[in-house]
Amino acid sequence: MGVLHLALRHLFYHTGRSLILIACVGVALALPVASRVLVARFNAALHERAATAPVVVGAKGSRFDLVFSSLYFRPGQAGTIPMSVYERLADDPELETLPMHVRFTARGAPVVATDIGYLQRRGLRVADGRAFAAMGEAVLGAGAARKLKLAPGDTLSSDQLQAYDLTSPASIRMRVVGVLAPTGTIDDGAVFVDLETAWLLEGIAHGHQDAATVERPDLLIGKTDDYVALSGAVVTEQDVTGGNARDFHIHGDRADLPLTAVLVYPASEKASTILRTAINATPSAQAVEPTRVIDELMAFVVRVRMVFDGLAVVLGVSTLALIGLISALSYRVREDEIRTLTEIGCARWSVARLFGYELGAILVLGALLAAGLAWGVFAAVRMMTGLV
Repeated sequence: MGVLHLALRHLFYHTGRSLILIACVGVALALPVASRVLVARFNAALHERAATAPVVVGAKGSRFDLVFSSLYFRPGQAGTIPMSVYERLADDPELETLPMHVRFTARGAPVVATDIGYLQRRGLRVADGRAFAAMGEAVLGAGAARKLKLAPGDTLSSDQLQAYDLTSPASIRMRVVGVLAPTGTIDDGAVFVDLETAWLLEGIAHGHQDAATVERPDLLIGKTDDYVALSGAVVTEQDVTGGNARDFHIHGDRADLPLTAVLVYPASEKASTILRTAINATPSAQAVEPTRVIDELMAFVVRVRMVFDGLAVVLGVSTLALIGLISALSYRVREDEIRTLTEIGCARWSVARLFGYELGAILVLGALLAAGLAWGVFAAVRMMTGLV
């Protein structure tokens, strides 16, 4: 215990040198640990989510954007396909289909437009309030409700895609009707609405007073017994209430309305193959398997991790060389101290233990620092991405 006491006292006396060595060891150990843990957790989290949707159908383009938009709710990345694609797939008895529209956000939270079947398929249970049932109603994931501090009965405004574009649809106030129970998945951070609400956000649907009751001549472009043409100056509604719900309507053919993706659950591998072959043969749509897309992504991530592992080896060797150099210099500087210890009867083995305890303390404290740094990196990445 006396030798250990001397070693610790020496470390505390040379605080600056000790802290530098501990920091070097901590960083050298934290880099490979953090990279490996993060890659492993990313791999597990991404594959777990990807496995929940065997096939995703969407617009031609980046398959990575399609998967991350439809499964991980990254708005604004993927293109759109017409509603007719979903209706055609829904008519196939071999396929279970869920429509998706993910292009907008509300106070930073992704707005996921789908039908009630999505909640049932994911096992999402309403913990407070009820599920959405009409245009303008929203159900919040547990994380979104906590972050936005909202509950059933409150209102939530959507974010505009282009805040300074006067031609873009105005922000819409949605009524929060329910909050989901926490699941520990991406769904916790989302705002769920029906498809008509998504088209309202797109500007395809809107509400205003009954055209037949408009009398101001500056708002009327034309009027006959069969139709009324209104000016663009007519003020549209920005929220849907029980009293004005009938004033909202959709322009255009329903078959042409946009979706960002369709989640498809084939009844068999044969049905999946036929589906992917048929969709990928079309000029405007694609069908991808999310698990394969994630495999491609993770193969690239692993190659990047190998670069970090190489840097960690170089850093580790440099740290060991630095510690060895400082230990050698310390031995020479402390020759008088060592001679004194020997003369008072201290064995040479005790001198070796003295240096060993100092080195061991530095390594242990460096390892603790590495664990703290790795945990900090993990927590920061989790906060930023929500994936690990």
